Amino acid sequence: MTRFVLDKNPENYSDDSLSELMKIFELNPLNSIMFSNSFLKTVFLNKIIEASNYTIYYLDFDLMYSGYITSNIISKNKRVILYQPTKNDLLEIFKKILYIVSKEKSIVILDSLNGFFNIINENKDAGRVVNTYIMLLSTLSKMSGSFVLFASLVREKDDEGHVLSITGRHVIDSKNITKILTEKMNSTILAKVLGENNKPSKLIKIPISSELI
Repeated sequence: MTRFVLDKNPENYSDDSLSELMKIFELNPLNSIMFSNSFLKTVFLNKIIEASNYTIYYLDFDLMYSGYITSNIISKNKRVILYQPTKNDLLEIFKKILYIVSKEKSIVILDSLNGFFNIINENKDAGRVVNTYIMLLSTLSKMSGSFVLFASLVREKDDEGHVLSITGRHVIDSKNITKILTEKMNSTILAKVLGENNKPSKLIKIPISSELI
């Protein structure tokens, strides 16, 4: 069995593959990245952080990334401004970030869409609220050349494609959103850029550390 480990060492990634991925993100202010499990999500997002030269505003809704930092499994990158939103401070955090991304080029990571919904699950219009926040971020990001990554834990549902794990909600979708589906294969993350009809249009391979146990 192969156990994947998070890289503390920022040099331990493929410059070429991550540079290509960053160029794809910069083409569109709104990018959806889908994962089959939360550990793969954290590994991938940490790769993106290490490959970036911009300030990153990281909204950690499921607290997994924060947990790895607290446990010293990964080191907090100095470019990351980390937030742990709750239903009480969510609005104030978004106001602050909306203002920032309208003024300076940066990256916003929403980790994860599943956790975002969990925070506001008592709101009967939760879907509309989440869509509104994300679309506002997308619109204001265009002003500074910023971009937004929102991560989702998904499963495939018959005749419906990919839906959010557990809840079954549809993943936010639009022709204006770059969609990437990730998979793990041995010591590699396969990032499939989805095109028309959600068919892979590009495949990017990102090496990751592994150790056999």
